[in-house]
Amino acid sequence: MLQVLACGVVVFPGLFFAFRRILPSIFKHWTDADVVLVSERLVSSIHAIMATTVGFIVVSSCWGNVISDRHWLATYFVIWYGVPYMAYDLYAMYLSHYYRFHVKDHEDYKRHSLRTIHSFVQKEFLLVLHHIALLIVLLPVTLFFRKDEGDFFVGCLFLTELSTPFVSLGKILIQVREREREIQ
Repeated sequence: MLQVLACGVVVFPGLFFAFRRILPSIFKHWTDADVVLVSERLVSSIHAIMATTVGFIVVSSCWGNVISDRHWLATYFVIWYGVPYMAYDLYAMYLSHYYRFHVKDHEDYKRHSLRTIHSFVQKEFLLVLHHIALLIVLLPVTLFFRKDEGDFFVGCLFLTELSTPFVSLGKILIQVREREREIQ
């Protein structure tokens, strides 16, 4: 079980850093902020596709009795990929924030510091709260307090990720178009 959890811990940061290496060779005119932001959105899309697929599997398996029907993915996806993704995503969002303001030559963003972390938390408070609440509240509820009931509803929560790849793709296309306009 720890091997699979370790896989989740490696997958998302690994994808993020792979995209950070690959994208500058494709889009040579992009800034570090562009690369970090698109890398974050691509990894977010991959996680959303995984979560949506798991949600569909769980919901379709637990359709008979939405309270007592069980599917092992409802619990294990949270442990293996949900927790590592939420922790990774906090870090990736911070990096996006840092590079966005670092590029704009803000004096406070010459290096990472408590001030840059504080600025990130202040500007993205609801997103940070969302991620922390998922880790601190939803994780224990999903793993311990539901008493092996309600996998159908956990699957429904996973299905809420369905729109994420489309939203991310839209933002990436807007960013690509903006950079292309700047070049011309």
